[in-house]
Amino acid sequence: MKGKLKKALLVLLIVVGILALIVLGLGIYFIVTKPKADISKIPQNLGISVILSDVVSGASEDEEELNWYATLEEASADTSLIESSVFYGGYDTSERVAVFEGDEQCMAVNAYRNTENENNDFVSFVRYYKRDGKYSQPYHIFSTWIDLNKDDMYHYDCDDAAVSLLSLEDALGLTVDMGDGNKVYCGFWTDEAEAGSLTFAGQEVDGVEKVDYFDTPYYFWHIALPDVKERLQGVDYGNYTCQELIDALELRYEKAE
Repeated sequence: MKGKLKKALLVLLIVVGILALIVLGLGIYFIVTKPKADISKIPQNLGISVILSDVVSGASEDEEELNWYATLEEASADTSLIESSVFYGGYDTSERVAVFEGDEQCMAVNAYRNTENENNDFVSFVRYYKRDGKYSQPYHIFSTWIDLNKDDMYHYDCDDAAVSLLSLEDALGLTVDMGDGNKVYCGFWTDEAEAGSLTFAGQEVDGVEKVDYFDTPYYFWHIALPDVKERLQGVDYGNYTCQELIDALELRYEKAE
């Protein structure tokens, strides 16, 4: 009798063990294969005051003595006003993507690699003053990740990435006033056709430039738009979603199949 009971208990333990392994395996499978959360619907926030304190040198024409140069290349070599920036360590003009110039200001977009971590590729927005056709040394540098669709937790679409960067540019004043009522906005994406199909309230992007990082091509888009502040004035940067920005800017693109 005892032998039969022991056998029954052993069979029960084996069955329970097998069931436990099945449950564990299914749990791991669903965790691994679980789709990323759609970033469009995830509440976002932008710590404007913190970011500003970190990236703005505080230089202005009234506060600092500016040096003036005939070319942007000469001006870029004078780093005296940005050396205190937290992003200065990665500052590099060797892979300049584009330059936008207004009547009184200029913005150079530089691309550079983080050689210590290939997953952290950056773009820098570097600001200069202009006067009588000459350029001051750079007085403001801001850097951000250019690849927003490799997040381990979230799924980005082209429009999510576009408004994520655009909201930073608007909030931090990174845009350049072109002097004709328009400001330059820009961003990166990994699909050339999708980047090229972006429209803002029906207006197409002005251009798309290819930038190679390690083994990955990126596509830098840029567009001159009327100041978007009026469209975004209802956005709470302490709690918003990408979808709010997409709707407010009437941003559309053709999704690749």
